[in-house]
Parts: sequence; C-alpha cells; structure tokens
Amino acid sequence: MSAQTPPTLLKLAMQALLRDETLDMSALDKLPMVFFPALFKEALTGRHTTTVKAMVAAWPFPCLPVGALMKTPDLETFQAVLAGVDTWLQRKFHPRCLTTPLETLSITYCHISQADLNYFSECSKLSELKHLDMKGVPLKALDLMPLRVLLENVADTLLSLDLKACRMKDSHLTVLIPALSKCSQLCKVNFYCNEFSMPILRDLLQHTANLSKMNLEKYPAPLECYDEFGYVSIERFVQLCAEQIDRLRVIRQPKCISFATHMCPRCGERCVYGMGSRLCLCQRRQR
Repeated sequence: MSAQTPPTLLKLAMQALLRDETLDMSALDKLPMVFFPALFKEALTGRHTTTVKAMVAAWPFPCLPVGALMKTPDLETFQAVLAGVDTWLQRKFHPRCLTTPLETLSITYCHISQADLNYFSECSKLSELKHLDMKGVPLKALDLMPLRVLLENVADTLLSLDLKACRMKDSHLTVLIPALSKCSQLCKVNFYCNEFSMPILRDLLQHTANLSKMNLEKYPAPLECYDEFGYVSIERFVQLCAEQIDRLRVIRQPKCISFATHMCPRCGERCVYGMGSRLCLCQRRQR
C-alpha cells in the first residue's frame, strides 16, 4: 500500500477559506499577496462565485489574468468576475465612477460558451471598450452575432482587436465584416491563425477603406496558398499576398501589414509576407 501524501498547510487553509461563504474583503485585505493567485485559481475551478467576486474586488496586482486561470468558464463565474470589477471600481474611485465602462477586455486561450458570448453584447460595462483581446478562444462552434453586436456597440471607441488563433472560417468573418467596417478608430487588428479564403480576405480588406487610423494589420495567408497536404506553396503565397496588398493600396495606404501562414508542421515556424517578410526554416534551407 502506498501512503497518501497529506495536504499542505496552504492547501488546508485555502480549503477552509473556500468553505467560508461569508468571506468578505476585510478578510482578504489581511491575506498575504502571495496567496492570491493560488486561492483565486481554486475559487474559479470550484466555481465559488462569492469568493471569486470578493477576490476580484480585493485583487492586489495590476493585472488579473482571468483567461489564463479560468480554463472552463461559465456565465455565472464570468458575471461574478464583472461584479467584482464593479466593487473594485467603487473602492478605488469616486462613487460616480461605478458606471464607468471597462476599457480593456482580455480573455485569452480558454473556452467560452455561447451564453458567455451572448452576455458580451448585453453587458453595459463593455459599451466603451478600447481594447478587445480574445486570442486563442475557439469560436468555430459559436454563433458570432453577439460579437458582431458588441463590435457595433464599440465602433466609436475600439482601438485594437486581437482574434488570433480563434479557429474562425469564412462564415465567421462574413458575420463580423459589417461591424468591423464601422470601427473608425481601429488602429491594430490581428487575425493570424484563422482559416480564410482569398475572396473573404479581399472582402474584409475592401471594407476597411475608411479605417484610416490603422497602423498594424495581421492577416492569415489565404487558404489557396496551401497544397492538399497542408504545405505552403511559396510561389502562390507570395503571389496572392502581393495581390491583396496591391488591391488594398487602391483604396488606402497600409502602414504596416503582414500575412502569415500556419506553423510549418516540420520546423514549427511561419512564413510571413509584408513588413518583416521571412520564410520558415524549411523553406530557407531549400533555397
């Protein structure tokens, strides 16, 4: 028989705190900062929404990496996080600032449900977003109309949008394009690592004609660049990306634009066309 390792004092202390449904900010104010990340992760995993709200309100660090910690979020937990943000604002600023919308929403490399996404379009705290970062959030199986509504709601304030590696296809981008074309303040976009065809990329770029403040654009290489085995044809890659940039220059002058392939399955690098052009290691060795 193998003896079971007894829980550490830290583990026992966290379990005791999580069992206390009356946990409030006065108790958390006395908690050493070093314990916050581990306790918060346990609270998220166990969906202790009361503790989650209290911990967000008392969070002692300048950044709260919700996306990295909340691997399997649900709507109730996400609402608890936002409720904690409300309380944090109340403590830190004058009471009239309670209605101040969030400027940055960063939920990265985690799964969200359709209910979570629906909530984005309904949440008044997101009405004046300047930065939306959802890289690594799989959107393939979701209806993106709520995200379109959110983008339309923040069209006058949004400065940066990161939808890298969201597993989007043409049908998803088609939903978002009408809203993206209205984001007049947009400066930075990142769509790397999605699967878009040449026609849909052309349509997207044509709808950015009025986005004169754009200074950094990252798009995936068109699907037509790959062969039947998923490998990049460099000739096609260069040709098609050059065509896209030439078409764009007819309607506006891009400042910094690039197209990138998926990671090469052999060397793990990308081919990039545009600013900072480079080939993956495999392609460099062949030339």
